[in-house]
Amino acid sequence: MDLALPGQLVLYDYRDVGTDPEAVEIPRPLRVVQWNIERGYRLEAVVAALRDLDADILCIQEIDIGNRRSGGGNHGQIIAEQLKLKGGVAIEFQELESPCRSDAQQGGGIHGNAIFSKFDMEFRVIDHDHQPYNWPRDGALLGEPRLGRRCTLVAEIAVPKRPQILAYSAHFECFTGIIGRAGQLCDLLRDSSANAERLPHQLIFGDFNTFAHSLARFSPKYANGWYRFRTLGMTEPEWWLKNILSWYPEDGSRNQRLDSEGLPSDLHFSDEILRTAINPGWWDPFDPVKDVTISSHSGWMTAKADWAFVRQFKVVKHWMTNRDFTTSDHRCLVLDVEHAHPDILDEHKRRTRRAVQELEQRRMSKLWTSCSLVAALVLSYAAVKLARANMN
Repeated sequence: MDLALPGQLVLYDYRDVGTDPEAVEIPRPLRVVQWNIERGYRLEAVVAALRDLDADILCIQEIDIGNRRSGGGNHGQIIAEQLKLKGGVAIEFQELESPCRSDAQQGGGIHGNAIFSKFDMEFRVIDHDHQPYNWPRDGALLGEPRLGRRCTLVAEIAVPKRPQILAYSAHFECFTGIIGRAGQLCDLLRDSSANAERLPHQLIFGDFNTFAHSLARFSPKYANGWYRFRTLGMTEPEWWLKNILSWYPEDGSRNQRLDSEGLPSDLHFSDEILRTAINPGWWDPFDPVKDVTISSHSGWMTAKADWAFVRQFKVVKHWMTNRDFTTSDHRCLVLDVEHAHPDILDEHKRRTRRAVQELEQRRMSKLWTSCSLVAALVLSYAAVKLARANMN
């Protein structure tokens, strides 16, 4: 098959022919999904799960097209055709076939991120300014030689009789640290803010790979830079919540929480990031600690790696499927949402700031408990030494 190149779009439309978009029955609320399907290794089960959800908008990462590792099929086409949806895939990588790849990693095709919907959509691709890992140069070092770079698919979705929706499907870099992913997040924050007045109803979904904590903190492969140690005591999602997601335009045009003046050079955030790391109204209803979306190494590496940010939507209900990780190595996030008035932005802002306060209270409680334990151990040791000295 002829394959698209990295940065290009592959489009599908398998909706019923002759259906008038204005005549499509619109559920209330809309159902939207975020899921990394792990290259479609178990594609039949993925399609069955998505069919059961009957969602209106799907943001899917790790779509394989023509790769030996996942059967060689066009997974974007299969999903669109079997679910009778319109869809687009932004190609991130050409997966080079190579003897340095294992069978489970073997390429020969292309790979990217998708958005599918029952509704009409216009697509574009964000080519990220921040590319913390050089895949064409260094991919072979990981056993995955590939050409291309990280990009995010964007769709303007025309929901009949309702305001348009701006949707993003993103997959941030895995082999970097907090600074690298913060840069990619800011690429999306900038685009979202620039379009917020024209398209205030937004879905910013994706696998953001926020797991530079726990065991990963000690691996320069998965968490490079000194931030992996500077953030001791919190997870990467908690760090995002405290330092980026709770900084709003009224707090200042420059994110002072990220100001790294006086710190070593590898802890510096650029002026561009300081100016763009401002939340334009995003809110994720899932808990950044409790709602784990990925678990590996026998549960020693867990994280909320997947995010489902909404802007100017009311979240009626939210839950996760694939909780046992049998269909993919990521859980599937499902939200029922309704278009909302701008005043909901203030409500979500209050919830975010309250979550940060609760986070800080938990951290201080843990710190106090740890200090008390250390003090008790020191006093016990001193008491034993004194008792032995008195006996002598």
